[in-house]
Amino acid sequence: MKLKILENTVFKLHPVAAEAISENEKICVHCDTIFKIDSYSEAEENHLQINFLSPKPKNITTWFVLSNQVQLLETDEQLTASPSVSSASFAASNSEWIWPMTGTSMGSRAEFGYARGRLHAGVDIGGYTPDECYAASDGIVDYIKNDRSGAEGRAIYIKRSNGWEHVYFHLQSIRVKVGQKITKGQLIGIRGGSGFGYEGLEIDGGGYSIHLHFEVRKPNGEPVNPRSILPDDGSVPIVG
Repeated sequence: MKLKILENTVFKLHPVAAEAISENEKICVHCDTIFKIDSYSEAEENHLQINFLSPKPKNITTWFVLSNQVQLLETDEQLTASPSVSSASFAASNSEWIWPMTGTSMGSRAEFGYARGRLHAGVDIGGYTPDECYAASDGIVDYIKNDRSGAEGRAIYIKRSNGWEHVYFHLQSIRVKVGQKITKGQLIGIRGGSGFGYEGLEIDGGGYSIHLHFEVRKPNGEPVNPRSILPDDGSVPIVG
């Protein structure tokens, strides 16, 4: 069973108005994110009580959400048959995507969602040493940024034939060129720590600072949770 977010909303630890509870008792959730859930039930004030499966928001099993801001998907067929979960929501089936590398997500703040007062639009894949980074799906290299400046550092943007884009930040080195045709699983670069974090400090400080920031974007540029599209195969578990 799955839960699709129909509009930007808030998960809460209590079935009350979001402004009535503290910041550490709620979390913002972006439109079109899809979660795996174990069960649900009706709750007070037009809320649903949702029991999540991994990966769980903030590693917490049970959250409340307004029922009119989500859609419950009982079967896999609904993902393709439902107008609200058409190919405009899923870039492709899971078979067309792989994770660009194995690692860990470095904790809930490194997942897709709102953290530190802003949208973190992708998943940070961490590790202790630079590692090879592979294309998550087929496409054409649309843009390359090959210097350490800015928040993204060295970056690769690959566009699929349907207009969806997969994006890779903080690379140590880049092994592809603009306009090059890329196939899923092809080596495109080496994960590193190039770029600068939100606090203005250079990311490459060694250890867990080395990570890949990975995004998936719709044709209109809107980011979606990579976990709603990529296989749930244990390649990038959430830790911490």
